[in-house]
Amino acid sequence: MRYFQILFFSILLFQESHSQTNIAGKQYKDLLWGKEEEFDTSDFPNGSYSRVPEDFILTYGKLWKESPPKSRAYFLYKNEKIENSGGFNNKAVSFALDQDIVKRKEAVNMLEAGVKFDPHFFPFRYNLGRLYQIDHRYDKAKREFEFASYEVPEFYKIYIHLGRLLELTNEPDEAVAMYKKAVPLNKFNTEALILLAEHFLNSELRNRALLYLRAALKIDEENPNAKMGLARLEMNSKKYMNAYKIFKRTELFDSEGKRKDYDKKFHFYFAETASFVGDYITAESQYTELLKYPNDPFFGSFSYKVVERRKEIASKFATIKKSEIE
Repeated sequence: MRYFQILFFSILLFQESHSQTNIAGKQYKDLLWGKEEEFDTSDFPNGSYSRVPEDFILTYGKLWKESPPKSRAYFLYKNEKIENSGGFNNKAVSFALDQDIVKRKEAVNMLEAGVKFDPHFFPFRYNLGRLYQIDHRYDKAKREFEFASYEVPEFYKIYIHLGRLLELTNEPDEAVAMYKKAVPLNKFNTEALILLAEHFLNSELRNRALLYLRAALKIDEENPNAKMGLARLEMNSKKYMNAYKIFKRTELFDSEGKRKDYDKKFHFYFAETASFVGDYITAESQYTELLKYPNDPFFGSFSYKVVERRKEIASKFATIKKSEIE
């Protein structure tokens, strides 16, 4: 089994590490997908990383336990001596997850300082790219993700973000190349396939989009993102009731009651479809659910305030609908 060894800045104790995904009772690496390689503890002797649902990287000690190991050197941030880059990164992420604008700016400042100290520390690069992405600073975000790809080239999410950014900067061919690069890096994940389908859907190449959706459904026939893609095909054909029924039948929780990992813009398209068919109560609830994720990449290309406004409109119609029912 082939392993990739990433050379981080020499002053740090961290070596390459991977989070896990549970499939059929077995643990597999979330970062390194070879030929269905089984999880191997020898791959990260000192520190480990984990991606949180909001898509930021946190650091831990060995095997995702306890605090991350101390750095072999330190740097100063606002006259504070920083001796643990991993812990400093985690603090920045906690600020990034806060909706307070001041804390969000502080998270950016912290990660920028971290990158200056250790330009090879993957979490600094990836998390800073995510914050630039959220702040619509697309060129800076691309640069950080490109640097991150040199540190952990096998992490498929990097190419997902690069593809999205390239689409936002009107570089569609390059975006497609990034999505295609992500596909073989995580064969159990449908995200890149769905994004390819979306790209061709937006380009009005319906048949090509359908090919990628079918490929995603072969991996996971109950995947919410693939179902959303099918619903969007119906929406593009103005068959809103068909799309509404697909959304309505899609389960967002698994058999154990845990929320599935899915693209949060599912709620946006469900809300839009529900509005078209006159179900404003569902539209309001779906907009409300989407607004719970202000850090989601969706808001890197769509205004949070616009969604708030659409929720308000849906709420007014929902109130009228409720009064009619009563």
